[in-house]
Amino acid sequence: MPKVAVITGSNGMIGQATCRKLMQSGFTVVGIDIGPENKGNWPYYQCDLTDLDAMAATLGAIEAEHGLIQILYNNAGVFHPETDWLEVPPEQFDATIDANVRVPFFAAQWVAKRLIAAGQGGSIVTTASTAGLNGSTVVEYGASKAAVVNMTKSLGRRLGKHGIRVNAIAPGLINTAMGARVPEVSKQRALTSALGRAGEPEEIASVVDFLVSDAASFVTCTTIEVSGGA
Repeated sequence: MPKVAVITGSNGMIGQATCRKLMQSGFTVVGIDIGPENKGNWPYYQCDLTDLDAMAATLGAIEAEHGLIQILYNNAGVFHPETDWLEVPPEQFDATIDANVRVPFFAAQWVAKRLIAAGQGGSIVTTASTAGLNGSTVVEYGASKAAVVNMTKSLGRRLGKHGIRVNAIAPGLINTAMGARVPEVSKQRALTSALGRAGEPEEIASVVDFLVSDAASFVTCTTIEVSGGA
């Protein structure tokens, strides 16, 4: 039976590219996003993942319909570059931490509990960012992604004995709707990177595909930078 792979933020450009890539690799792919319409040809569940009760109900419905979730790609997140950090209100800070840290933490917890109970291994991948490695002009975003990097190491060490690998990817500038909103100074830094260009969603999807595959069976607690050498 194909392994069930759940991708959050599946309506975004990276989410769509990853769904397509994992389908090509033979996974049973299921998307979750907050939007009312599915932007692909895979099973889709609408959910505001910041509502943890709704998250649990949605993951439970996916498991009931498709089987044990062995692959989780925590891709959903938020980014608010329009507000200078000196003017960031507490509610915006809280919303960023909620979506970018709290959601992947509890999604991973839900999936890991069931994998452990079933005695099955699995793979959890979360989207971090080069902003979490190098700092960011969007301070609360960079801080949230730095938390993802640390959480990846911590969860990987905790879950390795159960055969569950935990990794993250740290994209640089990618040609997506979110990438178009990146502050100009960050765009220029990306365009003076080793490869001198922005990345494409499919280039992120290929790394996720590797991380959840058996080819990465000895890779865990790791954040892979996918930035073109920025």
